[in-house]
Amino acid sequence: MFHWLKVLASRIHALFARRELDKEFQQELDAHLQMLTEENIRLGMPEEEARRVARIRLGGVAQLRETNRELWGFPWLETLLQDLRYGLRQLRRNPGFTVVAAITLALGIGGSATVFSWAEVLILHPLYLVHDAGRMVAVETVMPDGEYHTSSYPDYRDYRDQNHSFRGMIGFEFVDVDTELRTEKRPERTWGEIVTENYFDVLGVKAAKGRVFHRADNRGLNSDPYIVLGYEYWQSRFASSSKVVGKTIEMNRHPFTVIGVAPRGFNGTIVGVAAKYWVPMMMQPAILPGASLTQRAPSFIHMMGRLKPGVSAGEAQADLSTIAEHVAERYPATNKNIGVYVCPVWKANYGLQAYLLPALTFLALAVALVLLIACANVANLLLARSAVREKEIAVRAAMGASRARLVRQMLVESLLLSLIGGAIGIALASWAASFLIFFLPPLHLSIGLPLGVDGRVLWFSVVLAISTVLFFGLAPAWLSSGPDLNRSLKGGGRRSPAAGNRHRLRSLLVIAETVLGVMLLAGAGLLVRSLRDAGRAGPGFDVHHVLLGAMDLRGNGYSPARSGEFFEQLLDRIGTLPGVKGVSLEQWVPLWFTGRGTTRPTIQGYTPKPGEDMDIDYDIVGPNYFSTMGIPVLSGRGFRDQDKPGAPLVCVVNKTMAQRFWPGESPLGHRLSNWGQTLTVVGVVKDIKYHSMNESPEAFMYFPFFQQPWTDANVLIKTGGDPWALLGPVRAQVHAVDPSVPILATDTVANLFHVSLFAYRTAADVALVVALLGLALAAVGLYGVVSYSAAQRTHEIGIRMALGAGRKDVLTLVVSQGFKLTVIGVGIGLVGALALTRFLSSLLYGVKPTDPFTFVAVSLALISVALLASYLPARRAAKVDPIVALHYE
Repeated sequence: MFHWLKVLASRIHALFARRELDKEFQQELDAHLQMLTEENIRLGMPEEEARRVARIRLGGVAQLRETNRELWGFPWLETLLQDLRYGLRQLRRNPGFTVVAAITLALGIGGSATVFSWAEVLILHPLYLVHDAGRMVAVETVMPDGEYHTSSYPDYRDYRDQNHSFRGMIGFEFVDVDTELRTEKRPERTWGEIVTENYFDVLGVKAAKGRVFHRADNRGLNSDPYIVLGYEYWQSRFASSSKVVGKTIEMNRHPFTVIGVAPRGFNGTIVGVAAKYWVPMMMQPAILPGASLTQRAPSFIHMMGRLKPGVSAGEAQADLSTIAEHVAERYPATNKNIGVYVCPVWKANYGLQAYLLPALTFLALAVALVLLIACANVANLLLARSAVREKEIAVRAAMGASRARLVRQMLVESLLLSLIGGAIGIALASWAASFLIFFLPPLHLSIGLPLGVDGRVLWFSVVLAISTVLFFGLAPAWLSSGPDLNRSLKGGGRRSPAAGNRHRLRSLLVIAETVLGVMLLAGAGLLVRSLRDAGRAGPGFDVHHVLLGAMDLRGNGYSPARSGEFFEQLLDRIGTLPGVKGVSLEQWVPLWFTGRGTTRPTIQGYTPKPGEDMDIDYDIVGPNYFSTMGIPVLSGRGFRDQDKPGAPLVCVVNKTMAQRFWPGESPLGHRLSNWGQTLTVVGVVKDIKYHSMNESPEAFMYFPFFQQPWTDANVLIKTGGDPWALLGPVRAQVHAVDPSVPILATDTVANLFHVSLFAYRTAADVALVVALLGLALAAVGLYGVVSYSAAQRTHEIGIRMALGAGRKDVLTLVVSQGFKLTVIGVGIGLVGALALTRFLSSLLYGVKPTDPFTFVAVSLALISVALLASYLPARRAAKVDPIVALHYE
């Protein structure tokens, strides 16, 4: 492509050079013409005759033009410029047609460009500013049940040191810590990444100020207390100070020295989330005191690798799978049946793209369908306009214009329309690209997406605009370029063969629009019903009137034992507040994005089947948790205040786990071993939705918080009224226990549940808007066809009315045409919708992709809109005066 551009540039340069030569040549011609004219005058000719004869001797105007062309070196350029000028005049003469067609195309092209810009930052180029990002791949641990998980630091080192496929591998995790400057009195909770020391080297990211850390900095645990700041964080927190390098930042009350600032726009390796800083992995004891870099079982580390030149992701998969097998053989207690998964970054099961990918995939299909509908609409407009221009085209053909010449002229006009629509579409896309932010949930995180129209989006829009000419311009141009000269020039024929072909093509286009409209509406209908059903069904626990406060005592120097004392005092104090109906705490909020716990218990009396997955997800909860969250206890009891260190170790299981391991009997009193301890099952509770609304029932366990306290927890307060009204009193109780401890984040469980549905809601909202747009375009197309057909049949309608046909008969005649086309389109569209909606299964809850109610409702809606679109021109046709209609030509 660049070679072609270089050749074109050289030719343009030659063109201007030759035009300069052409001016000199023209001056010589003028001088020669003047000399011959004067010679003829001397021979006695009148001045006009003398000039005419001189021109003839020079070969005439046509010959001069031909000479001009030869000098320019582009014989086709003059005709192309003529086509462009003529096309622009035609568009200016028909402003109504031009505006409607351009806006129709702009909606299709702008929507496609907007979705492409989203795909650009989430899928095509998710690692912004990373050198040769296409060679980076994600590496994930695969649990025995097929679930993807983060890895352990020992596993990361084995993969890093033993592979033959990567130039380098990195490990990282998103963390939130208390940060403060020495001049500040209160810490600020900020999110960043803890990364392996080779992180920036493998990514190829250089510092904007100072330096980044390197693998050589790794000298063991707590050996490198350095921090690299994000560019935007440096601007907001340090006012872009040039003296930031060397400053000390307290992180969880540990001093870290600023050694550099990352480049502007670099947000890290969790796609869509902006890290404010980066700290070395060796500082894990200070940053993540509850984690471990020596634990072999899958823990907290995400991995990525840079492929060597010539190595594919598939080859890397085979390489790392072999390593995983060797690790499993060596460490069966922690790695048995655990595999590895190598994939492009956009396929990783973490990051914003993992949540938005299903909705984005459907949205891309939807806007593609809208673009096709828009092209069909413009094709219909061009066909209608070609009927008006039939005599003009016939005249040009009679004067010698070939069919190819006529097709080229009309394609140039279509190209101009497409470019105008594309320009408007790019403007729309630059405005709408930032709308992606509005579809994202309030994650209490900084979103890092370089949204907007860049060079790639611009090229995509231009190519798309040019490509649309083939969809909407070629067929109308071909049909219109072969007129019946005798019939068209006489103007007496009312129904030429070309008109019949145009009518059939317009009918086919309307059917195609209806088919696409059915597919769009069916998908949107399923998504809207899914969102409604998910909201109505609920997650299995009471989401109303529950306030949540996230707390982490690690930054305040608390040990697990001291954390237990703090939370116990806090729950007692909050429980005495007026309006509080219940109070408890838990480690992980169901349906939220903050992780999960997984363990592998040994069930006494149960023999696992060969290859059976024994990994069970769990949560750590406080006393009265099940009553606070409204989770029914089916048998036994929940946790009580007495479940503390020194008391018998207990656990609670859900109904699915009880049926799996103790079928036909009560699990109460049964024992299991976990983390080297023996626990007794004391209760069975109802299943809830733990990770997603469309998940299948799974085994789940609960452990009492105060038997093995953690330093972080989410405090849950059940209220009798507005939960936010208690936020102030709750903060006061926290400060009463320890004034230095902050509440990191607050929200209501109802809002968290609302946010957990954001994938359903985003897909439903956007699909509904796109589907309504497609429906409107399809209705306009049908209206145009029926209206044009009724106008063409005005003479026929006049004859029918003169012979006794009433208004009702005329209405039926005209409406039936649109109705037939719609019914055919709906029938074909239902078949297409059955194929399309199967891609939506991951976004559906409580409704099947083949839901008959949705398909019937969509069909009736489209037929109703089609009847309305057909009725309007039919009513106008029925009001025609028969005398006027009989004289209509």
